[in-house]
Amino acid sequence: MKQEKIGTVVGSTVHLTGALKDSSEINIFGSIEGEISSETKVVIEDTAMVKGPITAPVIIISGFIKGSVIAQEKLELNSSGKIHGNIETSDLLIHSGATFIGKCTMPNKEDKGTETGEEIENEQEGKDSELIEGGEKEEDE
Repeated sequence: MKQEKIGTVVGSTVHLTGALKDSSEINIFGSIEGEISSETKVVIEDTAMVKGPITAPVIIISGFIKGSVIAQEKLELNSSGKIHGNIETSDLLIHSGATFIGKCTMPNKEDKGTETGEEIENEQEGKDSELIEGGEKEEDE
């Protein structure tokens, strides 16, 4: 029988200060002040409080986060979850009742975030001016 990797579990009575990094899943029930990083998944339970950045491919939040959250693949914010900080993810799911205060960046999956907001604004302005110019030409005819 193949043995599964047992990830890190921070219990509800634990208060951890410092960086927490694991190649497998991290489940937080207690409180952490510092960076959290996983190569697979981070789950912040409803009893958890985190002050610091979180990075992982998949992040599920039911507790309180004060800091940036970077989920390369998917970020799920459950109804009891609260994020006070900026998030970056390709796939975002926010359930009714959740709280999010900050900015969200969602890189385009096709060009993997190479297009900036400024480039998008410039592209949109170009389309708007084409529409205006097109309208003026029709009126002149």
